[in-house]
Amino acid sequence: MIINKSIKAIIDNLSLLIIAAVIGTIVSFVAQLFIISAINIYNFIFNNENFAVTIDIGNLSLNLIPLLICVPSSILVGLLMYKLKLPRWFGPADTIYAAHHHAGILDLKGGFGSTLASFISISGGASVGIYGPLVHFGATVSSFVRRQKFIPKIPHDIIIGSGVAAAISAGFGAPLAGIIFAHETVLRHFSMKAVAALAISSMAANFSATKIGIVSPPLLLTAVPFDMGDIIVSLGIIGPLAAIVAILFMKLVLFTGTIPNKMSIKNWQAPIIAGFACGICGLVFSEILGLGTDILMSVITSQLFFGYLFALLLGKLILTSICVGFGFFGGLFSPALFLGGVLGAIIFQLPMTSTNPDLLSVLAVSGMAAVSSSVIGAPLSAIVLVLELTGSYEYAIAATFPIVVCSFITSRIFANSVFDKQLILRGVEITKGREQIRLNEAIIKNYVDSEYTKLKPTTSVENAIKLLTKFKTTEGYIVSEDNKYIGKISLLNLINKKGSKLIDLKEKKPLIIDPNSNLIFVIKKLSKFVGESIPIVNKKNNVMIGIISENDVLQAYLDISDEINQIEKH
Repeated sequence: MIINKSIKAIIDNLSLLIIAAVIGTIVSFVAQLFIISAINIYNFIFNNENFAVTIDIGNLSLNLIPLLICVPSSILVGLLMYKLKLPRWFGPADTIYAAHHHAGILDLKGGFGSTLASFISISGGASVGIYGPLVHFGATVSSFVRRQKFIPKIPHDIIIGSGVAAAISAGFGAPLAGIIFAHETVLRHFSMKAVAALAISSMAANFSATKIGIVSPPLLLTAVPFDMGDIIVSLGIIGPLAAIVAILFMKLVLFTGTIPNKMSIKNWQAPIIAGFACGICGLVFSEILGLGTDILMSVITSQLFFGYLFALLLGKLILTSICVGFGFFGGLFSPALFLGGVLGAIIFQLPMTSTNPDLLSVLAVSGMAAVSSSVIGAPLSAIVLVLELTGSYEYAIAATFPIVVCSFITSRIFANSVFDKQLILRGVEITKGREQIRLNEAIIKNYVDSEYTKLKPTTSVENAIKLLTKFKTTEGYIVSEDNKYIGKISLLNLINKKGSKLIDLKEKKPLIIDPNSNLIFVIKKLSKFVGESIPIVNKKNNVMIGIISENDVLQAYLDISDEINQIEKH
């Protein structure tokens, strides 16, 4: 028996690793195809001198292409949502929740539909990012593969994390950052099984990306030598300012997301408004459209005017918030990198900064890492990402200080990340961990004992005492012929009460629990409860479902605690 269990465990673990490698390869190929296609379409439309429709207004010549492309693209996104009948688009917040949910199920239609919507949005000029959709796509592919009948039973959170790690590894060309990001942001625990699967998936994705070679990492930088003493003051300024930018960005994204409902705009109509916003902004300031990778590289590598940098910062902040909030869908990681890079370039131009032009890239990279680490809730990933993209230990050390300061401030004032805040607004306290989530998901009706001492309203006190004694209980429940709850009776209250009506002896204001209450609610109620059992009564029709005891609730809690321990320790 022990040998059979060991063999089965070995087969299951090998299956997990093989599936992780397969998922890494699939996600890598699709991610590269997604990136190269979206970027090439965008560049052909928006950066093509031969593809222009201009109109002259006085001395001002406006290119109408952004307006002519952004609006139809947003209409396509809206029609896709309408056709798929989705309440909203899905992203990394849903990935995180699926990894922590005991069922681990992702909406396949919503996941793949959201990926397609983001592809249309990015190609069509929306001021959004590409990595968030890729992360959710990787998780959706993993969830889809896991559902297949021929796939052995494997942990859902680990396989979801494998898809996430592969997406980051392929998108950035940063396999180590992919592994850490999946652990830090999605799984939020470390175990040997998880590390092995995520590492294999991330490495397979990176190997595939290198061999296929469709795209090269977009933000690879050449590190320059510098003295840390020359920028320590500037790094100290970047930290708190990056926190302000990150908080403003996240709050604005969430606020704009509430506007359509307040204005009674249907979810599939809202993207069109964002499309018009992008089109109008593109007429006069096209630099804030799209991913902004080329603009960001110029910000990092060349000194630009202060006023222009400030306009980039403000314009990207507002336009991305409108796009994401109104459903012209895409990610937040790339815009966060953009905002942080521009912020670092602005700090470089302050009087206390050294005039050494080589320090521009150091401060810009530090700003990128600081803002993005707070937006996605991954400070360790950001540090490793800087190390992998620059190949410089010094750059990573320089970025660490503003990352830590920025993350500390944003976590105290706002939340650990924009994804955590989205889940909190949906009623999911993701920061409290798997156990709290599982206790909230556990419905008390699944633990109800239907065997209890039933008493009729006409039962005499003498017979009630006999029934309670026969079934060895101290509490009984008065129910009608159609099982409607009437009251709770205690054996102590029946002593020396012969001749009294049973219904007159029922407890005053006993604790009653609805069957759809969650376990954490019941545990809180039990903290002030004294008695043998609690009646579970449907409050809509007053039907008695059964009873629950303190022992039952404690056992349910211990079972869930053991389940979580198995997930996080093995």
